[in-house]
Amino acid sequence: MITKLIKFLFILLITTTPLSAIAQQSSKAVEDQRKRVEQYKRGLDNAKREVTNVKREKSNAREEVRALENQVRMQEEYISEVESEHALVEAEIATAEAAIDSLDQTLQRNRAIYAEAIRIAYRTHKQNSGKYYIFGAKNLTEAARRMAEMQHVAESRRSLADSINAQSERLAEHREQLAMHSHELDSVGRVLDRERRQLEDDRVAAQRAYNKLSKREQEAINEQRRQEKRHNEAVAELQKLIQNNTVGASFSKSTRGLNIPVDGGRLTEEGYGATIVGKRGDDVRTIHEGRVEDIIKMGSTNHYTVYLSYGAHLVTFANLSAVCVKKGDILKKDQKIGTIGRGFNSRGEEYFYIRLAVYERNSQQQLFVSNFFKTK
Repeated sequence: MITKLIKFLFILLITTTPLSAIAQQSSKAVEDQRKRVEQYKRGLDNAKREVTNVKREKSNAREEVRALENQVRMQEEYISEVESEHALVEAEIATAEAAIDSLDQTLQRNRAIYAEAIRIAYRTHKQNSGKYYIFGAKNLTEAARRMAEMQHVAESRRSLADSINAQSERLAEHREQLAMHSHELDSVGRVLDRERRQLEDDRVAAQRAYNKLSKREQEAINEQRRQEKRHNEAVAELQKLIQNNTVGASFSKSTRGLNIPVDGGRLTEEGYGATIVGKRGDDVRTIHEGRVEDIIKMGSTNHYTVYLSYGAHLVTFANLSAVCVKKGDILKKDQKIGTIGRGFNSRGEEYFYIRLAVYERNSQQQLFVSNFFKTK
């Protein structure tokens, strides 16, 4: 019995060594993604409001098609972001399940060890094995060592009991987190299903509105699509060119408090890009130190789009009526690059504006423009 007690002491010392904490995926990624989803949702809501306003004001059919197509594009982007959130929540569920399995196995093993420890302690007490073990010592030193061993066994048994209680609490917490994540997954799944159905309905509505246009109006819409496609292709190529650009490298996603590029301009955001409304003849200035990567004249409007790189970011200034810089120029912050351009709203009223968009090279994603003009 005493020999078995000593062997059990060795096992107990091994099995009660504190286990490494089970690695859990940080929920920060989910929270960050959720913020992105909320931003995209705001952009989508803006697009839907624009469609409603166009219909209420009984604007021309071409304007309605443009607004509907913008809404469809925003819905596709929103769905993509919700799908990313869905995948992150699924990953958190997998992590929680793995933690539960590992903790449950450890808990069951420790409970079995504790039960055996109690049985040994009971038999030792009934048979007076502890006293025989101590009194069987050859000298006082050995007796003291044996007493210390038995005391250590008792302390280890208490420590194991505390560990089992703590593991039980952790297991309950993990199961609670799993239930919460499962609920989140169901909620996100329902949002996805609803938005996918809505997307199909809006696509049908946009196509129906397009079919009502005259051939001339359809050709104008198609030309706008071609212009947008060329713009996107130009952005993709320019993102490759700025790979080694160090001019304006301090510009980053955390940049805040920049001056709006049109003095006194009013910024409104729709999706990724932002519209900045000003007055006739207003100067357009760069928001940061940067380099002019390209300048393109848009054939349909005779207005210009200027592509500026700030470190690893590309910023486009669209709808300039004139420019005063050239490709390859290194610009200082707030330096003039051109003049604001003209446009017409859904009621046919003249106004002056530029469109601003920010692209990140590494992630190949567009960023929300308004964030860069917020105060820190």
